[in-house]
Amino acid sequence: MYKHVHGRYQQKLNIIFIILSVFITLILSSVLGFFLSRQSEESYKNSISLSRTILEEKAETSLKNISNTMTDIVNDSLIKEWSTSYQKDNFYFLSSQVQRALTKYCSTSETRFQTYLLIDNTNTTNDEIAPSDVLSPKGSFSVSDFLKSKDLTPKDLSKIREYFSTHMFPYVLPHYNEKGQLDFLYYWIKGYQHPQTCIYMAEIPVNSIVNNTENQKFWIANDDGLFLPCTTDKETTKLLKTLQQYINPNKSIIKTSDYYIASSHLPSMNWSIYYLYDHNSLGILNIFFFLVFVVLIYILLSTLFFYIAKLLYQPIYETLKPTLKEENEHFDEFKILDENLNRLQTLNKNLLETQKTTDRLMVQQYYQNLLTDCNGYLAEIKKPYFSETANFCVGLLCLHPEQEDALDTALLGQLELYKNILFQECIKQKNCFMVKLSMYRCGLIIQADNLDQAKKLLNQIFSHSKGLNKTEKSWEEQIILSPVKKGLENINSSYRETLKIAEYLSMLPHDKIITYDSIASVDCTTYSYPLSTENKLISEVIDGQEKALDLFDELIRENLTKKRLSMEVLQNFVYTLIGTVNRIFQELKSSPEDFIGRPINYEYWYTHWGDSVTITAIKAVLSDVIAAKKQRSQTQDELLLTQMLDYIHENFKDNIMLNDLADQFNISPKYCGILFKQLSDNNFKDYLNRYRIEQAKKLIQERPSMKTKDLSVMTGFNSSNTFIRVFGKYTGTTPQKYAEQIMENKL
Repeated sequence: MYKHVHGRYQQKLNIIFIILSVFITLILSSVLGFFLSRQSEESYKNSISLSRTILEEKAETSLKNISNTMTDIVNDSLIKEWSTSYQKDNFYFLSSQVQRALTKYCSTSETRFQTYLLIDNTNTTNDEIAPSDVLSPKGSFSVSDFLKSKDLTPKDLSKIREYFSTHMFPYVLPHYNEKGQLDFLYYWIKGYQHPQTCIYMAEIPVNSIVNNTENQKFWIANDDGLFLPCTTDKETTKLLKTLQQYINPNKSIIKTSDYYIASSHLPSMNWSIYYLYDHNSLGILNIFFFLVFVVLIYILLSTLFFYIAKLLYQPIYETLKPTLKEENEHFDEFKILDENLNRLQTLNKNLLETQKTTDRLMVQQYYQNLLTDCNGYLAEIKKPYFSETANFCVGLLCLHPEQEDALDTALLGQLELYKNILFQECIKQKNCFMVKLSMYRCGLIIQADNLDQAKKLLNQIFSHSKGLNKTEKSWEEQIILSPVKKGLENINSSYRETLKIAEYLSMLPHDKIITYDSIASVDCTTYSYPLSTENKLISEVIDGQEKALDLFDELIRENLTKKRLSMEVLQNFVYTLIGTVNRIFQELKSSPEDFIGRPINYEYWYTHWGDSVTITAIKAVLSDVIAAKKQRSQTQDELLLTQMLDYIHENFKDNIMLNDLADQFNISPKYCGILFKQLSDNNFKDYLNRYRIEQAKKLIQERPSMKTKDLSVMTGFNSSNTFIRVFGKYTGTTPQKYAEQIMENKL
């Protein structure tokens, strides 16, 4: 390539690429470090999540076993009898049996825990309590010995008794070992209310629901204010209480500034265990490999950019080489390039003149785009004509030649001259800009706050355009003005409004200025066909009612006689009527060929929507549907009703609905409901409920002792409450009272 080149630009280029290498290396290193950290963090979180899931499954299994076992113990009839036999002769005999029962319960549970039964006799003092007031699989104890063995005090027992005097929910006490670690949970529940009530306690080992309790920080909590830290250490407890505020029940893993918190919800006890984990940190080996990778990136980038710098500088060197005296000469590349600047300045002057001409054309094109392109306002605004936030209206200048076919070259030139005069007058006014659209139409963008101001401005422009006498004009001119709107973005919509008004020029008087109000009596932008009217029309046609045709005639009079719809609105109205016909056959679940004996040429209707024949054809189809409906014989209706009733009688025990009945007979649910009501004088739901209640009454007469729940299931009701409510609606009494009346009558 080139050697021993010492150009200033080359030196700067090398420095720039060195800086760029450093900069890109830093960026790539940052990105890599970020993703490495994120990957490490995600891996750490996944391990936490896996650990949390395993611990949650273990804890939930253990607590569920304990909960089920405690429920079985509470509901055990032998234990209930023992709890009420205190100070009776058979108390000690029952105690031995209960002890064996407790041993059996605890031995069959998959989770090892101890169960204690405490006779809660609050009417006696501690001295009066018998030695066997506490019973467990290991034997019986006095209350004082029991409290001492569990590191509890009489005050703790008093609190428990006081709690259960007003609550029936479980009570939990923590037990901490000599190291201050949580090792047991005393889970207390209250038995049935008797003169002497039994309190049940389960001694739950913490290691059965949490692993590695010495190294793992955690706490147990619930929505009722339970908070059991893993240790008695004050600093740790304070930390755990502080982290409690970050708990989000919708997240299983929560990240704080210093820790991760993994939550495990245990539905069997309605507890949540929260495990505390330190933030993840990169290892020394990872950091070492990261630094090695950064150095490699820098070396590769430096080599690459040095090669790129040589490639980029080669064209410059080859260009300047003819002017260099020696190959190893020191030189300034930009000084050499400055010598060509004067030539460029000369060329620039010529370009500026060309640019001015182009700008004038661009301004014309810009405002033409504002008029004709809905996105024209997004282009760069051409000054100095208008502000983009001003109020504008659009005028459409229409020139109507008296004899368009007879225009010669002279008259066309005269017309073009007139438009140029108007263009110059608009520029002088500064609030109006004229855009040539075609030979006979020009657009006017007028900055005005109201139409009166715009009309005044137009009168000034046309009064000053005296380049042609009125006698020399062989055309008539009209100006269509749109409403005033704010902002350049509304100019296109205003222009389209003028085009819409222009469609009615042949129907309007030849006024000089025409506004939207001029076509108010001609253009009706909406038709009247509410959804309720359409539904009523469909329903009456399906029912075979002649008044449906009267409703259709009124609809036509309302929209085609009393109004003068625009072409677009008229087309939409006719399309809607065609859609109504289609909906009728959808409701009937039949084709026109099958129901009225002939097809419908929808394509012809859609293409000839403006013909009155189409409206007549639509009405004829409605009339044919009504006639076909009336021709259905009474025998067919009775047969269909019989089939419907048979279906109800055979399936009333199931949760059948109107949709099921409609599917059975291949008709729409709406038509099925109308038909059932017409044939049976009852709606489907009322008839079904009446029949179910009659069957329920027969079952009660056969078996008065039958339970209400069984009756509701056998008669098709999804709940006992619904059955009782419906039974009362049709009989005026409840199933239980009705059964009592049957039993009294039998006696």
